[in-house]
Amino acid sequence: MIALDPRALEFSRALCKYSNKDEDFLEEFVSRLEASPALYKEFMYYIDHQDFLCEMNIEGITVPDILVWQVDKFKAGIDEGRFELKYNPDAMLLAAFNTMYDVEKDPSEYLENFRMVTGSDYEDKIKGY
Repeated sequence: MIALDPRALEFSRALCKYSNKDEDFLEEFVSRLEASPALYKEFMYYIDHQDFLCEMNIEGITVPDILVWQVDKFKAGIDEGRFELKYNPDAMLLAAFNTMYDVEKDPSEYLENFRMVTGSDYEDKIKGY
């Protein structure tokens, strides 16, 4: 476990607040940052630069890849009527970092999903149609 910079705690708290996440979620997210030096480095880089470092790469998946995948799925949800037209960028950013921890711990559960399940329509997306 690593000791977090106070800025990481402050930014995590703000993301949770603007994402309507409770204190339990915040505590879990912070514990994930403490447990993963690579994820923590990515998070601190984002805080300092408002951009992604992309050093943490798990079989080709980076934090921005997860963010793009989430937005793609969100847009598909809008098309299908599952979501309203407004999305929460803070919630998506928080979810991308949170999901990257899960990918780090068990990549197999996510990798096929990231590569195969998209919200985009493209020819031959669904075989047989």
